[in-house]
Amino acid sequence: MRKICVLFLFALVFQNKAWSHEFYFAYAEVAYNELAQRLEGTIIFTTHDLEKALDPKGSLIGKLEQSDESSPIRAQLEAYINQHLIISYGCALDSNAFDAHCQTKFSLEGISPQLNGTIECFVSAPVTLVYLPASLGLPYTNTLNVHFDALFDTFSGQQNKLTLIYRKQKETLNFIPGKEIQNIPLKP
Repeated sequence: MRKICVLFLFALVFQNKAWSHEFYFAYAEVAYNELAQRLEGTIIFTTHDLEKALDPKGSLIGKLEQSDESSPIRAQLEAYINQHLIISYGCALDSNAFDAHCQTKFSLEGISPQLNGTIECFVSAPVTLVYLPASLGLPYTNTLNVHFDALFDTFSGQQNKLTLIYRKQKETLNFIPGKEIQNIPLKP
């Protein structure tokens, strides 16, 4: 009986190790659609990591991929994305002044669970003006400020990667705890 208990405990510990993973990543690719004046992109998470971040108690595990467009979990996911992926840029409050600092407000357009255990979140955000000429002399005219700390609070080993596509420019940034905010200089 003692051997059975030891084997059971060993199997339980091994099973827990087999289901966990050592590295945590999220990937985002965001492109500026100049004609539509929108940022459009995809963010990829490991599904169960995202569910744990949305509800640390674990009651959402397995529920995100089964949700539909009217599910409250989708609103929760959209709020989470807007809290943890923020792109700031110079913008105009009216047509004659370039004097403001704006932030993205992403809409969750859809999700697509993948067979490999990841989930793709499709997002978009209206952006009225991303690039301002340097001749205006404003300090934020040629730079996007990107904050991407998704899952950092939940997993200490989390690393995120974001690729931004703007006109013919493609820039990839790596985000780790302590380096959650980075700048991307824009070229005309």
